[in-house]
Amino acid sequence: MADLDTGTSRLEAEAERERTLDRLEARMEALQLATRTRRNAPYAQLWRHDLREARETWFRLVDPDGQDPTPEGS
Repeated sequence: MADLDTGTSRLEAEAERERTLDRLEARMEALQLATRTRRNAPYAQLWRHDLREARETWFRLVDPDGQDPTPEGS
């Protein structure tokens, strides 16, 4: 029974991780669109900051030992 519980817990953890990645991807897309279409908006700097944080979090979840291949400011 312990193996079943461990397997189920692992599956639930992986499913939650995938949902988190999906939410982060959607957030990054929305922030990219907002910054492209409304560059002069009062919140543009905040959107860029949020995008940077979301991207860093996404890469950390995908590859904890890796590095964001996207250059800063892109």
